[in-house]
Amino acid sequence: MTEHTALVPVFERAVPIVFGADEGFFMPLVVCVQSIVENASDDECYDIIVLANKFSERYTELLLSTAKGKANISIRVHDVEPFLKSFDMSRLKTGHRLSLAAYYRLFIPELMKDYSKALYIDGDTVLLEDIAGLYHTDVSEYYAAVVKDYNIIRDMSMSFRRHVQQVLQMEDTGAYFNSGVLVLNLDMIRRDFSLPFFMEQAELKGTKHHDQDVLNSLFYGRVRYLSPKYNSMWQNRELYTAVEGGDEAVRHPVLVHYPGGGKPWLKGGAFREASRHFWKYAVKCPYAEEIMEACRQDCARSVAGYAEQRKRYLWYKLLSLLLFGRKRRHYAEKVQAMRRSLAETEALMKGGEEAMPWKAVS
Repeated sequence: MTEHTALVPVFERAVPIVFGADEGFFMPLVVCVQSIVENASDDECYDIIVLANKFSERYTELLLSTAKGKANISIRVHDVEPFLKSFDMSRLKTGHRLSLAAYYRLFIPELMKDYSKALYIDGDTVLLEDIAGLYHTDVSEYYAAVVKDYNIIRDMSMSFRRHVQQVLQMEDTGAYFNSGVLVLNLDMIRRDFSLPFFMEQAELKGTKHHDQDVLNSLFYGRVRYLSPKYNSMWQNRELYTAVEGGDEAVRHPVLVHYPGGGKPWLKGGAFREASRHFWKYAVKCPYAEEIMEACRQDCARSVAGYAEQRKRYLWYKLLSLLLFGRKRRHYAEKVQAMRRSLAETEALMKGGEEAMPWKAVS
């Protein structure tokens, strides 16, 4: 690795927060940074680093503007292109919904050699409290502090269960965690794993959930589990009814995460209860108009496809009656989701602009 790619701390004592991003993920990222800045304490310093490849100057300026006038907050966009050229990145699996940026969290120990500890969070999140509280979690005896991925654990298929146990070598499948929020003990990770080893493991084990599978496999048995309120993925409120701390994760989350298809800036997630946290900060950020326009366009597509939605809903309803076991439950949940989606589309058809999700928070 060449010298100019190394990251050096900005403050003597600070909360380092790292993102991996590309331009396609700027929309949620700027909202997340806005939420961090708004909830930041004057008694802490914040070293925010965005690992990115070929980020535009405009996007960089917009991110920096969220912390304008805040002497205790530094925001940097770090170009990882020179670093990426040092390795064969073609070995890493990418696809329609997965960009190379998803793997950047694997590079953090190498890129941040002057840091002992760092907080990694996905960009499709918002913070509702000061992030310093999460960062100060004690991980001295662990590779990381994490939150279990209750969505995957609950609906784990037999094939994925075999993958977790046989490929990832995790006997306890209920230990599987989500890699969207990580309090990383960088010293311990560097001590036990090299970047070439991470790359090798990503090629061998990253066939299902990619970098998340790699971290689960390598960190197994050496992670500290946090309350789900620190990575609340509650698009499905019922998911948390049987989870310890689940009620608090829904009612009083610290960090709300929007994984999968329920993105709050798109119609599929814009009208869910959890989206109000996203829009609270989205309407204040320097990219607000573009975010609202993206939502308008996606809502318009939904209105145009209403008849097709109705057909799909009826098909799912039929399958939910004909099938059995896990498949029946799967399609019964799809029926519920489609029923809600149709109601939202009907509200859009009737209310137009006044029905848009930001109207409830603006």
